[in-house]
Amino acid sequence: MSMRKYQNYSLVELEKIEERWEIGDEDEEEDFRQDWVEEGIEIYEALLRKRVSDEQKSYYHHVLAKLYLEFGRSEKMLQSNFQKAFRSLQRAAHYYPEKGDTFYHLAFLAEKMTFGKEKWESAAFYAKEALERGISTEKQIKIWCLLGKAYFELGLQKDAAQCFSQSKKLDQDDDFARFRQHYASSDVEKASFTRLNQDGTRINKRAERDQLLEKSSRGECYVLEIDRRGTTLHGNGASVVMNTKEAELMRLIFEWEEGLTKFDILENTVFSLTVKQAGSVKTDISRLRSVIKKGLAVDGKTLIQTVGEKDEQRYRWNPEIPKHLIE
Repeated sequence: MSMRKYQNYSLVELEKIEERWEIGDEDEEEDFRQDWVEEGIEIYEALLRKRVSDEQKSYYHHVLAKLYLEFGRSEKMLQSNFQKAFRSLQRAAHYYPEKGDTFYHLAFLAEKMTFGKEKWESAAFYAKEALERGISTEKQIKIWCLLGKAYFELGLQKDAAQCFSQSKKLDQDDDFARFRQHYASSDVEKASFTRLNQDGTRINKRAERDQLLEKSSRGECYVLEIDRRGTTLHGNGASVVMNTKEAELMRLIFEWEEGLTKFDILENTVFSLTVKQAGSVKTDISRLRSVIKKGLAVDGKTLIQTVGEKDEQRYRWNPEIPKHLIE
């Protein structure tokens, strides 16, 4: 990617180019999406070299972070772009420290990027900064969950319980119950990785994993495996590594037996730096199906079905195909 393409353009010219570029966000063709993202990175890098206000710089860095997160495809590239996105958001916070949304995204990025105690200390710091500066109710519901998880991991169980309670208090209609459950359910790490077989004997979790992967290699089921290295979908004798966005969407589809509407997906995902429209979910599903087809040599529409009437369509995992989630 060359960052010199727009170096000789004036600010006025760049702003006109930016306006035309933004229209391309409506293009749902996967083949052209990556080119559009790369073009955006070049435009905003050029804009940041111009004399603009601190508020404009904050906005440009914010958009750059979003683009860097989408630009990655391979795991190596994705990790590199996490770092670039994180630095860009930190610069956005420097230029416009009053904006709570920036710290909200920094908190969730900190959770994705780091490990151990540092992860939870960083996530807690940025989460508290976001809450202090003010964010939407929807984001408050989610950030209280992350803060609760961080407190629990840092040994502050009482504070953690209060955070989950605050999230529930704000979410009066339980629209984010599954999101809250995701963070709360992992609070108690099992000391023994064992389960019981039907006859009451104990089965080691690693042995169970190996058994499921063996079944997936024979085409008997699909397995979504989540660990600290990332998320992998196994099936049809192959495996495909998913990026963070794909993994988050795939997990929802695995967990929601009844299927999800576009609005369900928007309300229960966190890895988005902008307020997305319901129409963008169609593009995300299309890309996920393409990833499955390319990686597992199976039609993604066979696994991820679209059901229901046009105005109430849901995306669900094909109930006739066995699936297992292991983490």
